Amino acid sequence: MPRAICIFLLLTNSVFAQDPQDWKQYNHGNVGWRFNASEKTLNPTTVSYMVEKWRFPPRNSDTEIGIVHATPIVVNGFVYFGTTRTNPTFYKLTPSGQLCWKYPIESVITAEKQDPYIVYGSESAVDGVLNSALVTDDSVYFGTFGGQLICLDRFSGELKWRVLTKEPPFTSAHGANTIMSSPIIADGKLIVAGGGFEHSLGAVPEYPCCSGRGFVAAFAPATGKEIWVFNIGPEPEQFDEPVAMTSVDGKIEFVAGPSTSSVWCTPSYDAAAKVLYFGTDTHNAPRRPTADDSRLYNKYSSAIIAIQVTDGQEKWVRQLVKNDVWNNAVPAYSESTGEYKDLSIGDTPKLYSLEIEGKVRDVLGVGCKNGSFYVIDRHTGQILTQTPTYQGPPTPGASASAEDNILALPSAIGGIQTGCAYDGSSIYVNGIDWPALSLSLSRLTAMDAPTGGRVTSLQSNALAENWRHERPKVQYANVADEREYLSGDPVASGIAVANGVLFFTTTISGKLTALDAASGKMIKEFEIGPIWCGPSVSRGRVYVGSGNDLFRPWNAEKAEQRPKGFSLPLTQTGAVYSFGLPGEDEVARLSETEK
Repeated sequence: MPRAICIFLLLTNSVFAQDPQDWKQYNHGNVGWRFNASEKTLNPTTVSYMVEKWRFPPRNSDTEIGIVHATPIVVNGFVYFGTTRTNPTFYKLTPSGQLCWKYPIESVITAEKQDPYIVYGSESAVDGVLNSALVTDDSVYFGTFGGQLICLDRFSGELKWRVLTKEPPFTSAHGANTIMSSPIIADGKLIVAGGGFEHSLGAVPEYPCCSGRGFVAAFAPATGKEIWVFNIGPEPEQFDEPVAMTSVDGKIEFVAGPSTSSVWCTPSYDAAAKVLYFGTDTHNAPRRPTADDSRLYNKYSSAIIAIQVTDGQEKWVRQLVKNDVWNNAVPAYSESTGEYKDLSIGDTPKLYSLEIEGKVRDVLGVGCKNGSFYVIDRHTGQILTQTPTYQGPPTPGASASAEDNILALPSAIGGIQTGCAYDGSSIYVNGIDWPALSLSLSRLTAMDAPTGGRVTSLQSNALAENWRHERPKVQYANVADEREYLSGDPVASGIAVANGVLFFTTTISGKLTALDAASGKMIKEFEIGPIWCGPSVSRGRVYVGSGNDLFRPWNAEKAEQRPKGFSLPLTQTGAVYSFGLPGEDEVARLSETEK
């Protein structure tokens, strides 16, 4: 057995006693691979025969559910997922796709609580679930956009406990706190990442930008009691004099900082070393420059961080992108410096070992929104290898060049967003090319369409490509300005790997796609519709959610001033699908009840 797979099984089995066929958390296991090593039914030959087994709500049903943005979780055939936009709710379905229970999510984003999303008129004012749940023997854990951490009874759906990270007694309480990452269990602790999401608020002239910062916190799984909190970077301060930066309208003045934003990367965990690894977001506001240090950023933005799980103490920090201070008021590309902005890390670090120059190294592999994939020594934080990054201004119509080994173009919604995968021998990287986003220098400027999307297979050391699957262009009828675009087809959500097959979804064409992991050859596609959700694989089935409410067009202060231009396919509702082989299968034979 390859050494990397041995380590994967060791780390996974040391954390959970559940069946390894289950997809019990966002990345399947704590090492971040998004790989189900126990899958035996689906393979490059049988996947071509897959059919839709069921969907929830059923076709032509009067029932509507909200948008499903995050990978569905599957344990013993039961499916767990949350929704947003329309009646935000968390659901549990039986193996046959019938409703088992549901938990309505009470919004904490309200005018009565003086939530900044309401007070300052941000459109990001709908609570709901943007992350995958974690399912254990008796509980279900998930976070909400409104900053709630919720624990439900796995069998009844009843609330066990709830922590509101917007308010005390949570140590890092902030009015703009959100939870977009998915929880994990490590060293017997519930680990959750989040923080102040002030990207859109920072562009509001009246908002005192910015005082939020990211955090990773540990809680007691049974009670929700806070154990420790690791805050990203120094505590923000109120400036004596505003700090000015170039904005899309000329100049923006920051009255507080530095703000390190939320951590939307789901952490990974090395059980042997008892260390957590995660990536951070951009600064939403700068630090105060001094005579000794004129920099507007600190080392904690757009960085990979390692901390001890026992007490949350910092082990090392490796910054991947410097000088990344950005919110929606700041241009996504600086013509004067040639720097792209908002190049944060949402991809979970994947933990494995490989031989480099005759020496076996414990490493982590991680993608960044600058379009590069990094291999880093996980004990020291040293960058060992990385793929090339695109150098030059954003060019309309441009796409990443295979000749130059560019995996994806950088931009605020580009590069490598999240959800790369690893199967013990190859890395699988999803990519987005969207140069128009960096060219939209004003919130009143209409965007053009993305130019490309792909999945690339790399060797474990990231020094060579095995194959590249380039998504074909799509004729897309845009709703916002009633015109047709020839659009690229980004691959933006998590990849799932199982038994020699790669599963992923496509943003513009709205498809669930299966590739041969060895060759990159297309095997099967299903048309689903608007989607921003990665799949999971369990017991011969593939599960995926549909709907999209992310990345609406840039907005003006008034709705009637909304610019015309490209908009992603958007919906108010969604569904969950289960695909498998025809006839009775293992899931169909599972019990419809649990104790």
